[in-house]
Amino acid sequence: MGQIRVKKRRFTYSLLLLLSAAILPLAACGSPSPRIVVEPAQQDLGERPQELIELTYTVRNAGDAPLVIEKISTSCDCTKAELDRTEIPPGGTARLSVSLDPVEDNLYGDVKRVIYLRSNDPDASEVSVEFNVRIQKP
Repeated sequence: MGQIRVKKRRFTYSLLLLLSAAILPLAACGSPSPRIVVEPAQQDLGERPQELIELTYTVRNAGDAPLVIEKISTSCDCTKAELDRTEIPPGGTARLSVSLDPVEDNLYGDVKRVIYLRSNDPDASEVSVEFNVRIQKP
């Protein structure tokens, strides 16, 4: 009877050891990383007069490591974009302010602009958001 208990105990320990060996490498694979989410991804501003247009986006870090925005660029020099902070903690947000001055280049008609954000997100190192607007002819 004592021998059976010893064998059961050895089997239990062996099973626990085997499970631990299988689970530990999996846990190590899930190293913390940032994840960028920009909302809204697209904005349709409808029809607007030919005057300064200002809008905002929310940049959120849905990951579990700090998100660093390394570069912001736009599809046109008449569009300006800036963040209120370039390092966003896990679960945190930043405000992306965007402006377009259609008077500067006498823009009118259908206009589409894209804002590009480069970050340390390993799965999406560059994301883009856009807006569309129909600017009335002056």
